[in-house]
Amino acid sequence: MHVPPAGVMMDMACRCCGARTVEQVIDLGDQPHCNRLVPPDAPAGAEPNYPLRVGFCRACTMVQIDHTIPKESMFTDYPYVSGTTKTLPAHFRATSERVAAAYDVGPKDLVVDIGSNDGTWLMQWDFSGARVLGVEAAGNVAKLAQDAGVPTWNRFFNAECCRDILAQHGPAKIITASGVFFHLEELHSVVEGIALLLAQDGVFVVQAIYLGGMVENTAFDQVYHEHLCYYTLKSLSALLEQHGLEVFDASLVNIHGGSIEAHVARKGTRPMGESVRAMQAVEIQKGFGEIATYRKFADDVLDLRTRLVALLEGYKVAGKSVWAYGAPAKGATLLNSFGIGADLVQKAVEKNPMKVGLAIPGVRIPILSEEGERPDAYLVLAWNFIEEFVAKEQAYLAGGGELIVPIPKVRTYGRDDA
Repeated sequence: MHVPPAGVMMDMACRCCGARTVEQVIDLGDQPHCNRLVPPDAPAGAEPNYPLRVGFCRACTMVQIDHTIPKESMFTDYPYVSGTTKTLPAHFRATSERVAAAYDVGPKDLVVDIGSNDGTWLMQWDFSGARVLGVEAAGNVAKLAQDAGVPTWNRFFNAECCRDILAQHGPAKIITASGVFFHLEELHSVVEGIALLLAQDGVFVVQAIYLGGMVENTAFDQVYHEHLCYYTLKSLSALLEQHGLEVFDASLVNIHGGSIEAHVARKGTRPMGESVRAMQAVEIQKGFGEIATYRKFADDVLDLRTRLVALLEGYKVAGKSVWAYGAPAKGATLLNSFGIGADLVQKAVEKNPMKVGLAIPGVRIPILSEEGERPDAYLVLAWNFIEEFVAKEQAYLAGGGELIVPIPKVRTYGRDDA
């Protein structure tokens, strides 16, 4: 990985506004698709590598990567499921109750979830009696939802899909998207579809990893090939306004390391809340629309690499074992970007059975089940769930085990935290 000099332009049209004004801010090198796990004994180089470069559009301020792996390659078979942790179902339940109360959602209304995964969010709407429909591209996780009784279409969500939903089910009172809106290769077709499907008084509720939080937490590991765009309120609004939609309420929610939650309606149908103006002012004050902010972010990533690698090398010299706690997509970015392989982190443990028995691509760290022996320390790759993990691992910490958290800053949890 390296930080290019100022003024290096990327050979692309901006995914949001189409301008050819995207300047590169960090190059994380060529990396494999983070969620394409491989057998541990696969031949060297079996997983293809793709450029992972981040740029800033000087015209609309959208931060994005330039290389697109076709969506059919990344999302038709997928190893991530939303229901693995306790945190996400509880978060979705609270969000559903809040949204239902705010917009008077009842049994006659339709709620559509984009990229609905195993149906975890839609299950949380049961109290309302609303009709629900998930749209999920990955056949394996769509089947999990269907088997759980959640109506789910195994399709990519786009304008054509929305026309079919409209014909069969009518307009949607609520459309939701969490952890998916930055995945969209067909970005403008998706937003066009939302505008088509949304009822006249309907609301689109989108939660997406907040670029401002990524910058403040040095959370560069949120950058991977599935995440094509990284949103601030300003850049999200620039996208939506091209399709007659506008954000009328905005807030930050403590999920996935910090996400923006935007409530979106047809332009002019709902009064713009003070929350929008307040967030706009904060983004200006913090420089989230300025390229200098992202150049500093890149420098902070280099500093993080130095500190984390030095810590892990210290464990190695001391003869202590370190395993990865979880094998999330973001973990592959961190490990591959920093050159952390099995010499420093020998194994990874996972709760998700779809990952067990495989290896993290690129670095080839084998993934085992959570049950079994324990190392001296864990490197917590799914650092956004650290509070849940610390509570779960009280006995391990009390017994001398350690949890190493790389982000937002390198920190070790031990006996004093038990």
